[in-house]
Amino acid sequence: MKFHLNHDLANKTLTIPRAALQLSGLADVSDLILHTDSGCVLLLPGDPTVAELLKTISLLSTVTPQLISRLAERSQMAMEAGMTETACGTCEHEPRCSGLEIPPCQLAEAGISPTAALESFVEEGRIIVQAAMKTAADVLIDELDDDVRTMLEDSGVRMEGVCRLLEKEEISE
Repeated sequence: MKFHLNHDLANKTLTIPRAALQLSGLADVSDLILHTDSGCVLLLPGDPTVAELLKTISLLSTVTPQLISRLAERSQMAMEAGMTETACGTCEHEPRCSGLEIPPCQLAEAGISPTAALESFVEEGRIIVQAAMKTAADVLIDELDDDVRTMLEDSGVRMEGVCRLLEKEEISE
């Protein structure tokens, strides 16, 4: 069951409705563990039974496809909306502004991985190419487990769209 809570930001505490605790079987449990990450909270008994573990996993497997579907929808909309602009923003040379290939041996000689994201800029009449600084969005995407990334991509999530949306949200590390 899902409960919507209205969090009064002036109040420094948030109360979980007793009905939610009763339905979850946690109303009379004194030892609770609160798992948190940015944007989510999971409340479990301190020493969950096997049945509680199974029910928690089942609930997570029910919610996960809904979350992935929303993420896929948003990432696809970001790609369709043209949020992936060129490095130079709105370029007067579009659509010919499509980039340049740099031989992998030259990248390696410069100490740059051939798979690294690159950035370029003009300085004193020269074009400088270097490994791009990782944004907080890049770090978050890089930290995804390979299996999770594959599952998301197989479910229609466009990782480039996710990255653009994360950058728009201005997440912090």
